[in-house]
Amino acid sequence: MRHRVFTYITRADQLLILEYVDGRYVLPQIPGGTVEAGESPAQAALREAHEETGLEALQLVKCLGSFQRDLTDIGRDETIVAWFFHLHTTESTPQSWQHFECDSSEGLAPIEFAVSWAALNNLPKLICLSWVVLMRLC
Repeated sequence: MRHRVFTYITRADQLLILEYVDGRYVLPQIPGGTVEAGESPAQAALREAHEETGLEALQLVKCLGSFQRDLTDIGRDETIVAWFFHLHTTESTPQSWQHFECDSSEGLAPIEFAVSWAALNNLPKLICLSWVVLMRLC
């Protein structure tokens, strides 16, 4: 069973979102990825957030919860354990920027992301957005 992490990164009243520049996903999403061997979910959350955004000054606020999910209904023959974390930063960044993840767990070429901040009270539709989890951020 694969363990995955998903990170809600906030700065003031904003949530960090990212989009795959190659268009492989239609909707924006939050940073996340796979927990590596010997790594705790919290460590994986910080690592994945850094790899996908380039942010250096990330702080773990809290674990928002986890659950197990069978993915056969979306065509994947696996069950995952999904962990959700609230991370925070005060790092100064532009409102949006491009970033390359060079260490993809899938072993692919570098992945280019369009990273940006969105107001918590005006979020676009996102992949992996749980409104129950989001309410814990506010």
